[in-house]
Amino acid sequence: MGEAFGEACRESIQRLAEIRLKAAQRFGIERAGKQWEESTVLEWAASCLPIAETWDPQTHEEFLGIARGADLTPERLFVMQGLTDIRDHMAFRPEPDTEGCSSLILGRERAEGGRLLAGQNWDLETSNMDYVVLVRRRPDNAPETASLTLTGCLSLIGLNSEGFGIGTTNFTLGDTRAGIHYLQLIHRLLRCRSAEEAACLAEQAPRLAAHYYYLVDANGRGVGLECSGRSAHRFHPEKGRLVRCNHILHPDFKTLEVTPPAESSCFRQERLSALIDGHAGSISVDDLKHFLADHEGGHLALCRHRFPPGDVSTNACVILSPETGELHACRGQAHAGAWERVVVG
Repeated sequence: MGEAFGEACRESIQRLAEIRLKAAQRFGIERAGKQWEESTVLEWAASCLPIAETWDPQTHEEFLGIARGADLTPERLFVMQGLTDIRDHMAFRPEPDTEGCSSLILGRERAEGGRLLAGQNWDLETSNMDYVVLVRRRPDNAPETASLTLTGCLSLIGLNSEGFGIGTTNFTLGDTRAGIHYLQLIHRLLRCRSAEEAACLAEQAPRLAAHYYYLVDANGRGVGLECSGRSAHRFHPEKGRLVRCNHILHPDFKTLEVTPPAESSCFRQERLSALIDGHAGSISVDDLKHFLADHEGGHLALCRHRFPPGDVSTNACVILSPETGELHACRGQAHAGAWERVVVG
């Protein structure tokens, strides 16, 4: 599967790999005040590869297949796929990030038809948008999956044929280490059958850097997991919803916080919660598309358009319905992108 993906998208993968390697070097100047040599970035990526191979040989084999098919070294592919984690490990910005994502779990008691929903906006530098793809994988020895990701990347936001779904948002904590990047973790978790199985596995993983993960399954269960490199804390929906953006909420992580919560992250956390709480009656997939397209707050909004600094946009949107096996996704903003519906399994 990896080789087929790499071969089919070779030119675009190579372009994205070059963009992201240069971005890693740029982050060194912006965040650490020093120029990183290309060799420095690649050497650090190389130190993580044996950890990934040991932790999950199956994902690592597919990762190497993508590298072969795309004619890239494994180190360059690791930087391309794990740029967010590498950036957070090697250098911290002195002020809050403008990048972000807004995620939700909507419990059965609030969702239309009594079936749990989950989803998010995925916000990053606008240069990533052209590389957003929807990938179907049908392995011989694991559940079928559909995931939104970037070309040449492992799974980012996905759903499998067992009804398990996962997504992520980023935040920065000072507890980092050599380890697996977040896409390697997500790709492995998409072989799980339940949110509980996935949460236990994620908690024990040798994670490179901090992320929030939301885990949902066909039994209507939802778990939020705030993770640093070495610790993890669980959250569960309250009042029928669990909303998370790009700042930590668990008090035990406060001592690891590198910067205070960004104004946009706090605004989006409150705004998305208010949209859910203020909606009369059950909430449908179309309602969630409307929430994700919300522009209240201008540059702080849930739906983002090339906001400075950093040229940040909503690059993609995803809604998961694990009990029906449906994944809804679009490239770009929720009101502007062409939504695709995929049934998994």
